[in-house]
Amino acid sequence: MIVAFDVDDTLYRELDYVESGFRAVADAVAAKHAISSEDAYGLLLDSMDRHGRGRQFDDLLRAVDAFSVRRRDALVQVYRRHEPSISLPEGSRHVLDALARAGHRLFVVTDGNHHVQDRKVEALGLRELVEHAYLTGRYGPTAPKPGTRVFELMLRRTGSEPDDLVYVGDNPHKDFVGVRRLGGATIRVRTGAHRTTVAAEGHDADVTIDSVEEVPAVVDQLTARRTAPWSPR
Repeated sequence: MIVAFDVDDTLYRELDYVESGFRAVADAVAAKHAISSEDAYGLLLDSMDRHGRGRQFDDLLRAVDAFSVRRRDALVQVYRRHEPSISLPEGSRHVLDALARAGHRLFVVTDGNHHVQDRKVEALGLRELVEHAYLTGRYGPTAPKPGTRVFELMLRRTGSEPDDLVYVGDNPHKDFVGVRRLGGATIRVRTGAHRTTVAAEGHDADVTIDSVEEVPAVVDQLTARRTAPWSPR
């Protein structure tokens, strides 16, 4: 089987990356303004707790009386270009190792700024564990999920049919509908920001689990179901 994984909030906790980026931004602001790095980091976390993601850099710059669009945009670049301090959880590593030992071909597929996602993939050590990392941002504006372009490339690369494909993700808004239409199987891991999201009709996965560590057992079941000999009822 071809088993492909989403990255953020599927193989690792995406907030680890956010917090790593906040550390880099806090250091950059502390270097130029009368605030310590720890205090700047605390303000970023507090802003996220109170308002959700999206306005943290504005709030920090206003707190040091230095807000401008130019400075905010510069902090966005610090965030995007920083070398992330993140690591792959042992549970995710064991899952990938187990699937590889069972003979499955492994890939990751991840949306977003491809420079940012490339740094994440590198920091997590995923290139040592999978055959290829598909960063959809490298393949044009229609490639991100629910688009299926990179999955089609994956099937062509492996000489496989759509029913050979299993995709594991967390976001029912986009992760599963395209793969299901293509003919692949889908597994939803209830983790991260979308763990309680209610999927729109036709957008949820074929199978829902609570931990990525359950994936090998589900893949075994899907494989057995696919290869079972036909018998009349």
